[in-house]
Amino acid sequence: MTRGVSQAGRVGNDAKHPDEQDNAEITSSSALLPIKFVSLTVPQTFQNIPPRPEFTPFEVRHLCKSKPFDGEDFWTYPERCGWIVHAKDMHCHVLCPPGTCFHDTNPDKIHMRSPMFSRSDGRPVLASDRAAFLQAWLFFGVLTEVSNLCGLQIDIAAEFIVDNGSFSTAGLNGLPRRWFEAAIRTGRAGDKMLMERILAVARHSYLMLSEETVAGKKISMFEYTYEECRVLSSLQIVIRVIGLHLLLHIYMPGFSSTEEEGWSKNRVTKNLDFSPSFETEGFDQLSDLAQDSLEHQGWCKSELDLLAAPFHLAFASLLSRPRIRDHSNCGDIICSAYQTDEATYETRHVEGECSCDFVGVETGVLVAALSEDKIPKVVITEDLDFQVVSGHDYPYIALSHVWADGLGNPVSNALPRCQLQRLRDYANHLSRVLNPTSSLSLPVAFWMDTLCIPVDPTAKAYRKRAIQLLGKTFHEAIAVLILDRELEIVNSTTASFLELGMRIICSGWVKRLWTLQEATLASEARGAVELYFQMQDGPFMYQKYDRDRTVNGRTTEVESEERELLEEYGVMLILGEQIPSVRAMRTMRKGWSPFEVIRSAIERRSTSKFEDVPVCIASLLGKDSNAIVSASGAEQRMAQFYRLMREVPTGILWEENVERLSISPFRWAPKLITGCPISAYAAWEDGTCDEAGLHIQIRGFVFEKNQGEKVHGIVVPPISNIASVENGHIHGQLYSYWPQSREYERQIPLPQTWGMLFRPANKRKQAAPFEPEPNVVAVEIQDTVELSGEDKSEIICRIIGYMGFAAGPHDATYPVLSGFAKTADQRWCIT
Repeated sequence: MTRGVSQAGRVGNDAKHPDEQDNAEITSSSALLPIKFVSLTVPQTFQNIPPRPEFTPFEVRHLCKSKPFDGEDFWTYPERCGWIVHAKDMHCHVLCPPGTCFHDTNPDKIHMRSPMFSRSDGRPVLASDRAAFLQAWLFFGVLTEVSNLCGLQIDIAAEFIVDNGSFSTAGLNGLPRRWFEAAIRTGRAGDKMLMERILAVARHSYLMLSEETVAGKKISMFEYTYEECRVLSSLQIVIRVIGLHLLLHIYMPGFSSTEEEGWSKNRVTKNLDFSPSFETEGFDQLSDLAQDSLEHQGWCKSELDLLAAPFHLAFASLLSRPRIRDHSNCGDIICSAYQTDEATYETRHVEGECSCDFVGVETGVLVAALSEDKIPKVVITEDLDFQVVSGHDYPYIALSHVWADGLGNPVSNALPRCQLQRLRDYANHLSRVLNPTSSLSLPVAFWMDTLCIPVDPTAKAYRKRAIQLLGKTFHEAIAVLILDRELEIVNSTTASFLELGMRIICSGWVKRLWTLQEATLASEARGAVELYFQMQDGPFMYQKYDRDRTVNGRTTEVESEERELLEEYGVMLILGEQIPSVRAMRTMRKGWSPFEVIRSAIERRSTSKFEDVPVCIASLLGKDSNAIVSASGAEQRMAQFYRLMREVPTGILWEENVERLSISPFRWAPKLITGCPISAYAAWEDGTCDEAGLHIQIRGFVFEKNQGEKVHGIVVPPISNIASVENGHIHGQLYSYWPQSREYERQIPLPQTWGMLFRPANKRKQAAPFEPEPNVVAVEIQDTVELSGEDKSEIICRIIGYMGFAAGPHDATYPVLSGFAKTADQRWCIT
């Protein structure tokens, strides 16, 4: 059994690093100001509740039960157990992590360590033996050592060993603060010698957990079981906990450090560098095993693709989720489990056996408000009836939900009474959270699409008007409350922030198209996107980036270094893409296209109605969507969307395998923005879209008429030489097949008049002279018009195929196609 630490007097004296001098002592720094507060690592939404856990606890097997840590000197433990440690911490530069030198340009000196361990008796090292040894040393031994150094009296066995003989990581939560408070009591908070010793332990653990490498190449020397991989993962969390503790010393008032001492927040995160390039021993195996486990548990393929990082998959495998949806037919990108069919849709009661009556809002009342461009809101009375209010200044909460959860109604603006009571309670609770001291007598109003957007066929025009007002509806709401069936069974106060973010990412609410608009427009009037998610214990506000916490009356922001150690950055970035701010979508960074941001935001979102896509996106971009809503059919709506956008990246023209609109003059336009890869929108020059087509200026080539007669064929030859009519100069070869293989030959027709457009270089990355993907767009020329007031012409054409072109020497055996080269200022109109 692991021996607990019971004597604070051992702090700083019993356990020293072998490299330290015997007479080294830890003393408190006289330069520090009196400590008035302790910074909590993770904030809570509500006061007077326990601190939120840093990491979601999990149980693993107690592998070292038969050979536990003996409680003696940490550094010499391997020798006492018959192990030889071959890797050593170089301590080369202050900001270099163990085992890696950022300043050494010789790759042979970096990551050269194998094997990491051996047995003193010569026996082979087995994966099971190694995992048990590391658990004893780097879990129980590290906790004992750091607790000793800080002066914390802790019974490690009692706090971490559970009744079934396993051990739990739950005791790690709050430990950074407990260590720091112990250091305060003993006058050692902020003492740099203490911090150096603690960091040495963390660095050593980091090195011992590093994946085995030979000459910089990772090798898999051991095959661990799933349980052993989880044990190794728990050891990585211990290192992160130590890093969080060290940050508390650096945050304390009056703490300062010279450049030579090097104590900065950056030092902690650089020394304990958990960037994607670092992988714990067995972490790749854990990722694969975790993915298998998640698939077996019924997780959606699109979720696993989004959470592809090893740590995220490993962490996700710890979460318990109900099987609310069947994801067996979902794809890697799009989840189809939340699709609904109006013909078979059923509105749910709160309880399955409930049969209470439905209460509805009169269509005439909604029409009256919408006819005056007012937003109808509903107040649920004590008798569970509706009162509709439409005043511009009446405060209200907007509800955002997933129709697949049963809160929709395609035939009437009505819901069961049991649902109305639940929604009223949710709105009242959030109102009290928003205004805890308010004495307003106004009843709480809320907006919900099921109740406030007319569905009666006679009010079709007002339904369109309500949809056009959606941007304003969510913009003016005092808060947006998100309802998701899966999130409503989660207790937010006992979940780590990482867990909550991951659950939101995997929720059905994030997978739907319309919720994107509702999220990004939430409370934008106050300059911040604030979303409240209804959880089991009440509304929870999730902030993707800035999170403030109040400690002893002092408000501080959760530092970026804490987020890094808590592994929150990856989740934050994913949420940033899935729920971008309105500001990010409407104010583009230099060189970015709105399509680039839109694609990332909607790529994984599905909708039951394809024609809703352009309406939703136009609203997000602040565009007047009247023309889109009024258009009939999905393709006509997309065409109106492109006209509304006007500026369109020309990169989409060179994407061959894209389904495009069938209506002229928009046959060049992708049916779906997500149909093109992100590279098609990134950093390309924009063309101008109007009622005539897409106008661009680009280098091209126009062939002489009747080339089919010249080459005796009706399609473009597999290979042909391209020659100038003026001087016979051969520009290069045109290929109608893939350069690497002739298996796929493009059957491109030879119209009477045709030409080709050369792909320009991407502004961020120069195109190679000849790349595997098509770099030529073949077009049929329909007309050439002279531009009034300009000494230039515009060639009107349509896309007929894709080819490859390579400049250089020619082969006389290939047919020659002659024509006229067009310079980069030539204007084209693609229809």
